[in-house]
Amino acid sequence: MPPTLWFVGVSTARSLIHKAFPLWMADLGLDLRLVGRDLPLAAPVEAYRSLISELVANDEVVGAVVTSHKVALLRAAGDLVHRLDPMAAACGEINAVRRDHGWLTGFARDPISVGRVVDEIWPDGTNVLCLGAGGTAIALGSHLLTRTVPPERLVFTDPRPEAGRHLRSVLGPPAAARRVRVEAHHGDGTWDHLVREAPAGTLVVNATGLGKDRPGSPLSPAPSFPPGAVFWDLNYRGDLALLRQATAAGVTTYDGWRLFCHGWAAALGPILGLAGEADRAERFAALAAPLRGQV
Repeated sequence: MPPTLWFVGVSTARSLIHKAFPLWMADLGLDLRLVGRDLPLAAPVEAYRSLISELVANDEVVGAVVTSHKVALLRAAGDLVHRLDPMAAACGEINAVRRDHGWLTGFARDPISVGRVVDEIWPDGTNVLCLGAGGTAIALGSHLLTRTVPPERLVFTDPRPEAGRHLRSVLGPPAAARRVRVEAHHGDGTWDHLVREAPAGTLVVNATGLGKDRPGSPLSPAPSFPPGAVFWDLNYRGDLALLRQATAAGVTTYDGWRLFCHGWAAALGPILGLAGEADRAERFAALAAPLRGQV
């Protein structure tokens, strides 16, 4: 039996990664099996701790790529992870775990992968409205705060007050140092008024998971976007309701395909000891391109 890599998420069976991963591993000359491990949204602490304890004990597993639960997993079971890279410690999340003889090292690679993609699609601008305040939203804000000229304003929304508090604790100090305004709104939405009132050229991001793991949109059926807005849906699969709404409104739109490829390349880098992650992502994208639309 070949060694195993875990894929931790909410609805892993529906992911295109199960078709892409064998292509990527064959290209790398590696014999590695991918196994999905699902946890429900807002899983109990015991579920996270059980997962990490099992990872520590299982000699057949080389590590885990975590696509959901990044903040919650570290909060609930961080004491079971032996070491964190500096970015994971700073962001309070992990999205890659390397296992080495029962020793776990946690990494936050999303700021790297999210940063590479947002620099492609939105290389400059002054305002960001991110619907969602979880791990990927924090990664986005973390990267944007490192730009030579950062945005003037970062606005986040989330139904959970604790998500906004955690986001502020991570982004607040660097934002203050760069004189960037950070807002975190909580509630069930919809968030149409924030989108409608956003300045021209705003980057609007769907980081809620709605349209992927759960159907629907965080906006009403016919939202109004500001002039020159750019919309980025972090999802590449699901009903993609908000992506369709933005497209119908004539907004420049991007889906989550590039992030899918960059995200996996960045996460696999430290787990498998792969170098050249940006180039690797391009190779992954080329190999998986024929699979698009097969979700």
